[in-house]
Amino acid sequence: MSDMKIKIEAALSRSVCGGWDRSFLESILEQHVKGSELSVKQKQTLGKVLARNNEAAQSIHDSWADVYEKDYKKNALVVAAYHIHQPYYKPMSVDILSNKVPERSKFLRMYDNKYSKKVLSQHGAEPKYKVGDYLRPRANFSSYRNVEFPSDMVWAEQNKVVKSFSNRGGFVLKVEAEIRSAAKGAKRYKLLPIGETIPLIVEERHLKKNR
Repeated sequence: MSDMKIKIEAALSRSVCGGWDRSFLESILEQHVKGSELSVKQKQTLGKVLARNNEAAQSIHDSWADVYEKDYKKNALVVAAYHIHQPYYKPMSVDILSNKVPERSKFLRMYDNKYSKKVLSQHGAEPKYKVGDYLRPRANFSSYRNVEFPSDMVWAEQNKVVKSFSNRGGFVLKVEAEIRSAAKGAKRYKLLPIGETIPLIVEERHLKKNR
């Protein structure tokens, strides 16, 4: 039995080996058994895949659930709350918000993503405004593009509430924990416009104190 076959079969026997890596190794093993020569690129990729699925990688894989719970889960929930509204990491975000342990390598790519870092930075930033502050929209406020409503409403009701806020401002009811934009000033505030009974949510970058 060749050394290559032994290494591939050993990697395939480990639970850390999954997804594309497992499919690649199975394909290479089949090619090797048939006596087909591997290309230079295949040999280079094989070395990387075997390294990702060796005994050390299996050990990390086995302890991942505990490491995730201890070191990542709190921030993972923050990041997932952002990415669930984006297409690329949405499936993983659904799992995280359902309290499932995500696959390690994919999770770390999401966690180290530049947008995730911005979201965590905004989440950890001190709120510029507090409950009870009287705020108005800034000049960069663009009505419906910059507003969220806590529940579904007909357009006519939304229009009335947005116009009231645009004209007279409103009071801060709550600083929302969830961050939905990877931008400076992304903290979200639930506001009650003057004269209204229905609140709306606006990001900090679109708000200013009423003087």
